[in-house]
Amino acid sequence: MIVGFLLRYVGVDVKGHAVAASMVLALALAGPASTEPALRTCRTAQLHVWVTHTGVGLGTVGGYLAFTNRGPTACDLSGWPTLTALRPGASKTAVHVHATMFGPYVGGTGPFVRGVPVVRLRHGQTAVAAFTAGDHGLTSAACPPPYRQLRVTPPGNTATALVPAWIAWYAQNLPSCTGIEVSMVVPASDMPPRG
Repeated sequence: MIVGFLLRYVGVDVKGHAVAASMVLALALAGPASTEPALRTCRTAQLHVWVTHTGVGLGTVGGYLAFTNRGPTACDLSGWPTLTALRPGASKTAVHVHATMFGPYVGGTGPFVRGVPVVRLRHGQTAVAAFTAGDHGLTSAACPPPYRQLRVTPPGNTATALVPAWIAWYAQNLPSCTGIEVSMVVPASDMPPRG
């Protein structure tokens, strides 16, 4: 009965309202939402935020921002962290991307991430987001001084954590030669292993 009404409504209104009716129809036919209860978003205060699995290759340098739940109860993370690299007199906020050279690998088949996952973290579990930057600029000019710290805001939070910008496999801090990219948060098990 509702479907017939909506189809009749779509057929009558030709002033751009068909899209809204089509969306209502799609929602009516979609069925119930997931029955798994949503947990509260992980708060910055309950997370140990750190940099791990750093590396460099083919002009790209970066690593993983890790978020480990140190609280007693489970919580959820979903989306992109805000990452701002800091050095005296300058800062740069990373652009949100679905994938970087260091992961996560989106789409395709096999161990690829699909969509934007909700990562459930029980006590001691870790989610990660990859971040990358370039280790040289577009010209032969010297890069500005490297970043010293990373200010990280976990998804769904306003409180931040400061972590060193040290890239162990590069043996120096994150270069400030180019822009920075950061991926969405995924379970640590969804990322490729790094040295």
